[in-house]
Amino acid sequence: MSRFEAMWNRFWTDLPHTSGASPWDVDPTYVAHAHLKLFGSVLDPAKPVIDVGCGDGTQTVAIGQHFERVIGVDVAPSAVERARKYHDAPGVSYEQLDLLKPEQAVALHDRIGDAGLYVRTVLHAFTPEELKLAVTSLATLAGGTGGAFFYELAPTSGEFIAAKLKGEGVPAEKFGFVFERVPLPVARAEDALQRELVEAGFDIVSTAPIDYQGTVTEGQRYVNVPTFFVVAKAKGAPAH
Repeated sequence: MSRFEAMWNRFWTDLPHTSGASPWDVDPTYVAHAHLKLFGSVLDPAKPVIDVGCGDGTQTVAIGQHFERVIGVDVAPSAVERARKYHDAPGVSYEQLDLLKPEQAVALHDRIGDAGLYVRTVLHAFTPEELKLAVTSLATLAGGTGGAFFYELAPTSGEFIAAKLKGEGVPAEKFGFVFERVPLPVARAEDALQRELVEAGFDIVSTAPIDYQGTVTEGQRYVNVPTFFVVAKAKGAPAH
């Protein structure tokens, strides 16, 4: 079991089965459905969509309302089990996949062909070497024609979260639950992800800061953790 599989498996095993227990458990109206406006043009509706880091499947089933076949993948077996139990839907399936084991991406691509990718706050804890390996796996899944959307914590988010952990109330509690189990975001250059994507064979379509939807304060206001998005596609893939 890899270190990330062990860490995230512990997280999903310990997480209470209540709505909003995790910082990113948010109404899909403000996440998956809203994100489609940003990246829908690079996804081919004839291809499967892979929700990378699907967690309990909340956003996966939302994406499934727009595409015929959606596969939620997560490194944690406990997350996959939870997704299958609570967010089963026609055209939606779940399986375990570790981005740091490229042979797993190759095997999945061999089964389903090129796919569109939805990657939400998955890559922020990887070291530079792990990030390169993960992006290589993602490029394998996209193949020669797939599009991709990345919604990631910005490099400055680590300091932001560390400051929140020193506070009190809901954000500190929720962030504390997560970061007692998994690493804080890795400090890296602002364009590190974009450069790795290009090196792996993606073309960058657009990238910009974006408001974060997640952990709320006691007044039900969202904590705006620094985040950004990248819309990309395999080189030569047409827009749709």
